[in-house]
Amino acid sequence: MHEDTLTEKKRRQENADKARKAAGDWFSEEKWKKIEDGIYLSPNRPIGEKTNYHDELRDAQILRDLGDTVYLVPEQRSKPGRKYDAIVSGMKMEFKNVMGGNDALQKRFLESRYQSPNVFINLEKSNLTHLQVMTALYGARNSAKYPQKGAYNGGKIILKIKGEQELVYLKVDDLRLPQ
Repeated sequence: MHEDTLTEKKRRQENADKARKAAGDWFSEEKWKKIEDGIYLSPNRPIGEKTNYHDELRDAQILRDLGDTVYLVPEQRSKPGRKYDAIVSGMKMEFKNVMGGNDALQKRFLESRYQSPNVFINLEKSNLTHLQVMTALYGARNSAKYPQKGAYNGGKIILKIKGEQELVYLKVDDLRLPQ
């Protein structure tokens, strides 16, 4: 077997192990259903037409295809605390799908800061260019609207930009203006 193939296989296994451990730690009573290779679903998560399930499944497939293991977590509206959509290779992750322009992207990013330290933003249905996406996120991170209290600090942003093959990986704090 080629060394790159062994390295990739090892990375995927490590991601699967981290995701399985986190899912067990955070949702110990959950009976996960395997939806596809590398994607698991809580039976306590609605999947009907009036949900975001199909968009979130697409997001999970994108991440899985690049080596992550994804657990789509139960909706916990009745429980206090922050809500997020998935566990991705051991990390809490919020999924945001953006169809509009700068304002829509900024709004979704700012919302995500209350839901999870990490966010996957799918822009496959948006016409924003790479530069426009980066400018919008930089602007949102440094705006007066950026949450000062009750929100997550730090974290990661993963972007799927329309027309680009590779995902873009950012650290939230790298978008911050120097103090």
